[in-house]
Amino acid sequence: MTANGEPIPRYWLYGEPHAVPELRFVHIETIPERMRLHNWEVQPHRHDGLSHTLLVTEGGGRLTVDATDWVFRAPALIAVPAQVVHGFRFDPGTDGQVLTLSEGFLGGVLAAIHEAELRAALALPFARDLDPAAPDRPALERAFAAIAEEFRAHHLGRASAIAAHVTLMLVTAARLIAAETIAAAGGSGRGRSPDVRLLARLRPLIDERFREHWPVERYAGALGVTAGRLNAACRRVTGRSTLQLVHARVMLEAKRSLTYTGLGMAEIGYALGFEDPAYFSRFFAKRDGRSPHAFRRAHLADDGSAPPPGGSLDGNGLDPDGASSPQ
Repeated sequence: MTANGEPIPRYWLYGEPHAVPELRFVHIETIPERMRLHNWEVQPHRHDGLSHTLLVTEGGGRLTVDATDWVFRAPALIAVPAQVVHGFRFDPGTDGQVLTLSEGFLGGVLAAIHEAELRAALALPFARDLDPAAPDRPALERAFAAIAEEFRAHHLGRASAIAAHVTLMLVTAARLIAAETIAAAGGSGRGRSPDVRLLARLRPLIDERFREHWPVERYAGALGVTAGRLNAACRRVTGRSTLQLVHARVMLEAKRSLTYTGLGMAEIGYALGFEDPAYFSRFFAKRDGRSPHAFRRAHLADDGSAPPPGGSLDGNGLDPDGASSPQ
């Protein structure tokens, strides 16, 4: 057990205290920047609302998710969705990039994508070796390099440019994944566990039904399993119950509405399935520590308007004058 009583540690970026990421949080750094500080090993942990995508260009290692190990060698592409409990052991000297995106930022990118294959490209955890001769591999490296350049440059339209490069990264990743033979994963320890596969079916169902406040039993029935089986799978993969995952999705949508729309509290609550505005406020405050009004005030621009979707990367400790990124 950790000091706060949780069996699975939660971090912001690895090794840093847990914090709730802002909606448009983005961060990118090299693998050695953080892993040298932790002897190239990451103990099992999770991030609330943050996903990782890694491009390994030198070295290798092992990703562990839900007692399943993926051994990878460069060049390799790795995805760890938000809330998934995971650990790493990198070979010393491994190099590459670690891209971290909040669910809010990634959700905004995915909302503009029509192809289901692109939206699903990084929806499940994996570590996949890439063919060094694959024609799309240089494009993947260029996308990561462009994201890193925009992240550090502080140019006008920075968030919009990063979103565009993330879209290109998803396109390239989907093409590379499609080119791989899934059958090759059969005997190599890369197969997805039944729990991970069940969670992959649950996530789009939550996206479709979270406003209807389905009980856990209804989600389980729609997936053809018992509520106990579904809860056990969610806890093993993410460290959270099914209901906590549903509530996290409700909170994400509430924060988007509070930040990017001028709707009143009652309107936002009603759109999220709350008939009583007071109950919506209590629900929100219990999970965020602030009332919806206080959250909105904290995210308004100086003129009282919502920040533009393509504005600065909120929550990164970055400002137009070029303050440093969180390391």
